Amino acid sequence: MNKEKSGGLGFLSILTLIFVVAKLFGVIAWSWWLVFTPVLIGAGLTVLILIIAVIAAAVSD
Repeated sequence: MNKEKSGGLGFLSILTLIFVVAKLFGVIAWSWWLVFTPVLIGAGLTVLILIIAVIAAAVSD
């Protein structure tokens, strides 16, 4: 059987790329912190999910 892998960029990655291109071409005058906010949101969600998983594992023991 041939497994197809779903790859590519996610929503937050595409949004970050759009913001970076817009910043570089002068379309937006945001600070770089705002441009990279989607990356920070993704990292924050990942950390939050890991914390919840650790707490759930500790409670179930």
